[in-house]
Amino acid sequence: MKFSVVIPLYNGAKTIEKTLDSVLAQSYKNYEVILVNDDSPDNVSDVVKKYILKHPNTKFVYIEQKNKGLGGARNTAIKDASGEIIAILDQDDIWYPEKLEKVAKIYKEKPKVSVISHALNVRKSGKIIRSLHDGPKAADMYRALLFGGNRLSTPAVCFRKEIIDSIGYFSEDKNNCYLVEDYDLWLRIARAGYKFEFLPDILGEYTLHAENFGASSFKRLYLSEISVMDKNYRLLKKKNVLDWYLLRRHRAKVFYMIAVKYFSQLHDNWMSMIYLLKAFLSDPFFYFYFLSIAIRRGMNVFNRKGDF
Repeated sequence: MKFSVVIPLYNGAKTIEKTLDSVLAQSYKNYEVILVNDDSPDNVSDVVKKYILKHPNTKFVYIEQKNKGLGGARNTAIKDASGEIIAILDQDDIWYPEKLEKVAKIYKEKPKVSVISHALNVRKSGKIIRSLHDGPKAADMYRALLFGGNRLSTPAVCFRKEIIDSIGYFSEDKNNCYLVEDYDLWLRIARAGYKFEFLPDILGEYTLHAENFGASSFKRLYLSEISVMDKNYRLLKKKNVLDWYLLRRHRAKVFYMIAVKYFSQLHDNWMSMIYLLKAFLSDPFFYFYFLSIAIRRGMNVFNRKGDF
């Protein structure tokens, strides 16, 4: 079983070597690494080319292209991939050495599984601050993702390349799918009936820093999430009243997160109040749901800037 490790590059010169080190440290060695420079303005090209020359025994594929966005960069890599399994990795994240070995073991033991995801540590300012445990595990994965949001972190996800032939590539629509092209793909995979498997093992790290999610783009991202939700809700078969409510609750959650971003990052109280009102109008009961989460987790959600 061969993995194709897909890594888009954009302003990644400072982090890409550490990311690549984590790939070359894998105990499972049957893989190739495909890097796509998406018209990056920094010197990541020089860094990657030097790195490749230092590791002649590893199969690297390096591609440069005009900017197509994150989805377009991943699609270019997938089209060039020769492995049966696509493993997504971002330029500032890392895997632990046993990641590919454990994923390969699941694929061999469970041939009907198409998508595998695992837990991740979250690192900020050099310290691990929490862990992300992907999910949900559900019989109806499409509804679970549609009404529960995107709970799959891209650096934790592997999927069979043959899926792409059936459901298509990552969206390259920068207007309606801005930075949520992964969420859109997982929903399409789930709607097609492919099987998901979630591992409790922590097999990598997601790096949280200012470049991950700038204040200037958060509203565009969250509104794109709503666009993806609405599109997929229209495609949902056999809708019921609970589905209608769960969609409104999810929309309320997204509006709330926009409000918190305005309040905590931009210090724009007026816009924060507008989106709090939108959240209330979408689901007046959402605040009780949110408070129950806050109480159960015992934390100040405003300090987490809406990420709950």
